[in-house]
Amino acid sequence: METLPIFHIKVLQILAGRYGTNCTLEELTSILTQVSNFTTVFTDNLSNENEKQARVLDALIFLNNQGYIFLNSNTDRSSITIKGLIKINSEIFCN
Repeated sequence: METLPIFHIKVLQILAGRYGTNCTLEELTSILTQVSNFTTVFTDNLSNENEKQARVLDALIFLNNQGYIFLNSNTDRSSITIKGLIKINSEIFCN
């Protein structure tokens, strides 16, 4: 079974907690910033925020391509799929 990086698991956990609704890129980035330690070489807040959103977007695109989430590219809203819920539960049980 393929294991996901911890950052991807955190994204899935947040989306699982909001099952039945969706989350914007900005909302997800804000939540992840609070629960995860983002390290970056940028000191400018705008660049730092852009770097965080780029990292989250990369994770969302990967998870979307794997079928774990649905990412609406028109609205930047994402929601977890049943496959994502199954994946996150199997990851938790394996750890």
